[in-house]
Amino acid sequence: MSFGPESSLDTLWKQYGRVFRDWDDLTLARWLAQTLGQLEGRAWRLSHPLLGAYRLAAQVAHEKQIWFKRLATPPAGYVESPCCRAPFLPLLTRDVRAEGLICQHCNEILVPFEELPVEQREAVEQWAKLYEPVHAVAHWDDRQRRASGNYDTAFEAAALEAEKLLAHAGSELAPKLLESYATMVWEDQDECLEVRPEDVKL
Repeated sequence: MSFGPESSLDTLWKQYGRVFRDWDDLTLARWLAQTLGQLEGRAWRLSHPLLGAYRLAAQVAHEKQIWFKRLATPPAGYVESPCCRAPFLPLLTRDVRAEGLICQHCNEILVPFEELPVEQREAVEQWAKLYEPVHAVAHWDDRQRRASGNYDTAFEAAALEAEKLLAHAGSELAPKLLESYATMVWEDQDECLEVRPEDVKL
């Protein structure tokens, strides 16, 4: 996750990623392909440690254009991403209606919302519509906060609702998207509402 170009968390993740920079291209390509095999067929929390390690390696691989070099073959279930030609690894976020599914290799839009599988698009859209006003509570202006009567109470209620909605994404939406994609990743936190992964119970 990125929390600003100068944040201490970004610096820490860069330190974590150094191990992958020390690997030669072939070793990195093989590790990525093998790890994709372990990820295949499941819906993963964005915060899962294995996925975190994969994402760090994938960022290094993107910079080195590892997938362009065809040094290793990903598992057959993964098609090529149109954005960066890496294996297709999509992320479902609360911003899905605006941003679609996000590529975990290059962070670009991997699947525009209107191109989501028809069978799942309606459920995803309904979920996103429910989530938008909940998340918006974290960004209320002073007038909206005063009008709420008690902003702390409204914020806490929104956070609790966000936990439920994120859990629904992980237990219902992401598994159904596996019918169309080899692996799904789903966002399991909302930093604006101070919802952490451990708050989202499945």
